[in-house]
Amino acid sequence: MKRMVWIVKRWFAAAAITAVLAAAFTASGETVTNVRGQQREKSNLVDIYYDLEATEGGSYTVKVEIEGRTNEVNAATFTGDVGEGVASGKNKHVVWDAGTDWPGKKGDVKAKVTATKAEHDGCQLWEGGPYWADRNVGASTPEDYGLYFWWGDTVGYHPSGNTFGFSFGSANCPTYNKSVSTLQSEGWITSGGVLAPAHDAAHVHWGGAWRMPTYQELNDLCYNKCDWTWTTMNGVNGWVVRGRGVYASNSIFLPAAGFGRGTSLSVAGSSGEYWSSVPGSDYDYFSGGLNFYSGGHSTDGNIRSNGFSVRPVQGFSN
Repeated sequence: MKRMVWIVKRWFAAAAITAVLAAAFTASGETVTNVRGQQREKSNLVDIYYDLEATEGGSYTVKVEIEGRTNEVNAATFTGDVGEGVASGKNKHVVWDAGTDWPGKKGDVKAKVTATKAEHDGCQLWEGGPYWADRNVGASTPEDYGLYFWWGDTVGYHPSGNTFGFSFGSANCPTYNKSVSTLQSEGWITSGGVLAPAHDAAHVHWGGAWRMPTYQELNDLCYNKCDWTWTTMNGVNGWVVRGRGVYASNSIFLPAAGFGRGTSLSVAGSSGEYWSSVPGSDYDYFSGGLNFYSGGHSTDGNIRSNGFSVRPVQGFSN
């Protein structure tokens, strides 16, 4: 049976702040406790913290609901430890953008936090880093190759053997040969320079807070934060990427899924290509990605029309 815990605190918005917040915070479910939060000074952002005390391990889907005392709040702009793939732990952090969801309003609100066992698992590989999913978009297991996407595609394509029923090429890639400013004006990317949620394959397929990794996150994964070991999992070649120190028990497997070019699946089993959410700045037909083979791994610009794998992440990244 679920247990309801009400924790009430109050904060008052300064006169210069148009958004909310005197707030009452709620924890729902036996795994969520110690919910608290506060509006940032001179900001429309609200920091919400909670503890997720789970005994089953794995990851959870966390949902945050905002209710106004006298006004309806259509709250949807959350980042951080929310959505699918949230691991248990203390001081989980969610940021609500009240200025976007409740513009020009202020008053009392109530936040309700719930956690249920997640459909997709994820783990954190370094302090302050995101939670990395245990499999590719479209994959049924960690070693499954999953779907292949051109950069900005959210449909995804499965090959039959080594052949696709779709041709990966510039003619079928509307983001090809477009500048960063054009991508932004057409709505492909946000003002922050990453794929908009509607064009982010991880977010469209998995929902919640899942998204494609940034180029910096792939750089950290590749060069700075983790140890890489080439191995075979259930007959599939790829890299085990493991955290260090207190994160050494956490790891993900990146299968060598190859990539799509034209109607062909190339170098599957010996190489892997994974998209970031960031367009390249040097060439209008490049975007950032992760590249690897059995002898090494790197990040670089890649041709947007190629069909690459997508590995979802969620949460904060330093």
